[in-house]
Amino acid sequence: MNPFFRFPVLAPASRTIPARSKASARVQVVDVRSFLPQPVISRLESGLEAHCWDQLIADPEIREVQAQPPVIQYRDARGRPAVHHFDFRAHLADGSALAVAVRPLARVRKYRFEDTLRLIASQLPRSFATRILLFTDADIPRPEVVPHAPTTRLIERARELGAPMIPAFTHMILA
Repeated sequence: MNPFFRFPVLAPASRTIPARSKASARVQVVDVRSFLPQPVISRLESGLEAHCWDQLIADPEIREVQAQPPVIQYRDARGRPAVHHFDFRAHLADGSALAVAVRPLARVRKYRFEDTLRLIASQLPRSFATRILLFTDADIPRPEVVPHAPTTRLIERARELGAPMIPAFTHMILA
């Protein structure tokens, strides 16, 4: 057996992702950063969440990214009990944590989601997170590459070397 091989573990999640959906994708990402004791497999609900994941792990201040963290309970604007599932919780090197909500910009505007997040932030236990981040499709760096993201660096290096583009369906077969 190879002494350098580390079996990946499935990250714990507070909810399961539905197997079928007409509106989103099912994405699995593996965090293989060297400071982790083992590679961690996280399941995501959409391509937008995958873009957010790339941004989070590219940040050298972030030490751990937890997908589908525990549910948060709060009181809505009418005072009724409500719950919210954040998409990620990022633990930073300084010991603080960041709760991340991922939504398409059109839905944020249509449902005034920023107002909801402000309400949740005012009631958020500091043991869960000290800040909230809203990530939308407007936050995806289109022309530039996310620096330090391992997958992005590999893709960009392959393009520099003249590797042919492979259709997405072929990627799924090869993975």
